[in-house]
Amino acid sequence: MKVLLVIPPNIGRFIVATIPHAGIAYLAAFLEREGHKVDLVDMRLYSDNENLFQKIRDFNPGLIGITTASIGYKMAYDIIDRIKEKFPNIPIAIGGSYASTVHSKILDDTKVDYVVYGEGEQTFVDIANGKYPKSVNGLIYKDENNEIVMNPPHKLVQDLDSMPFPKYDIFELNKALEKRIPLVSSRGCPNRCTFCSIQLVMGHPFRCRSPENVVKEIEYWYNKGYDTFEFSDDNFSFNIPRAEQVCDRIIEKGMKLKIIFGNGLRADRVNEHLLKKLKKAGTIWIAYGLESSNEQILENFKKDLKLRTLKDAVKITKDLGIETQVNFIIGGPGQTYEMFQEDLKCADELNVQQLRFYNLIPYPGTEMYEWIKQNGRFLYPYEIYLNNFDYWGEEPVFETDEFSKEERVKAYRQGQEKIMQLFLRRHFGKFIGGVGLKIWKNHFVRKYGMGIATKFWILLKRLRIKQA
Repeated sequence: MKVLLVIPPNIGRFIVATIPHAGIAYLAAFLEREGHKVDLVDMRLYSDNENLFQKIRDFNPGLIGITTASIGYKMAYDIIDRIKEKFPNIPIAIGGSYASTVHSKILDDTKVDYVVYGEGEQTFVDIANGKYPKSVNGLIYKDENNEIVMNPPHKLVQDLDSMPFPKYDIFELNKALEKRIPLVSSRGCPNRCTFCSIQLVMGHPFRCRSPENVVKEIEYWYNKGYDTFEFSDDNFSFNIPRAEQVCDRIIEKGMKLKIIFGNGLRADRVNEHLLKKLKKAGTIWIAYGLESSNEQILENFKKDLKLRTLKDAVKITKDLGIETQVNFIIGGPGQTYEMFQEDLKCADELNVQQLRFYNLIPYPGTEMYEWIKQNGRFLYPYEIYLNNFDYWGEEPVFETDEFSKEERVKAYRQGQEKIMQLFLRRHFGKFIGGVGLKIWKNHFVRKYGMGIATKFWILLKRLRIKQA
């Protein structure tokens, strides 16, 4: 069967393709292993519908698969509706994180034929293989009576080494903003953070690929001229000895790599020994999610992390010469404006190269979403905030008696000022950076200048990739 995979456009700050989509690449690999012919429309590069329609006419697929994140899910809805208007007889299946949180609601909201939830590669392959829907685990559909049927979830893949390597060469890699290959060396997260939806997709049990298997994939792309890799695992170092073995295998191969942990490492799942090995293997950047400097807020998040642990991990990481980022969340359960001021002080004390302050966006299906329904006030329905806001926006989506909307906006602006101050001083020095910060504080510059600066940054990235 011919299968066309579609990635909807992005929303938010960066609306272009930064790196290839790991989930779609894995799906393409599974399908090809079963003998299906696969093509891709990455609407982060080609957002116009006519390009999509022309691809459908030329390729003539028997099945279309669309992925969607929770942020901006209505873009996928719009694509489904437009495809069905033009090609009503082609079945469409939708998967991704949003599908795993709202399940059958998608069938009520769109003309989609199938919803794939959870770890979805095998479910999608079963559809492509023509299996009767009733026998496909991980599938939601409407039966002959137009009744919604939700089949049991598909079993999680236990032997990750049995999976094919993700097929990144289905992408136009030369058009991505970064010459960087994502790596997924493990799946699942045993932790229980209330704001996280990953358990709804990949489950709680931690499963991992062997170090040999991971390094084999790295070697493949290294020999193709790629030296920068980003581990996208949700908990790469949960098994510390295994993480060390991955480093050992990289070091043994003698590859000169640049390794990034943009998705973050848990500060309580690293130690000096592991961090030294990560450095030797080529690690240049590690992000840590602290979320809050207040121990009670961390407890409310069910983060299972102590501030002292984070500070120790940051110090070791910085001392090793690895660029370090710490992330904070604005609006945790029980947080006040005064508590956020302590977060700002903590950020100064950490003295890291990069900071992030994000407004909390609760996903439907998470414990945090339910907590807000009981203890806070949503300012917008999730249909609005998931499609019009993102983490980089200053507008909060809910408030509490302890932390009002106005205070949250003020806190966000203070956080962004801290980020900008750090960036300007780092790149332009204390004096010029200070002047730049005063300019940035101007309301007009802050409102319109960031958009212009972002477009300029994207242009520079594209020129660099073109020249490489």
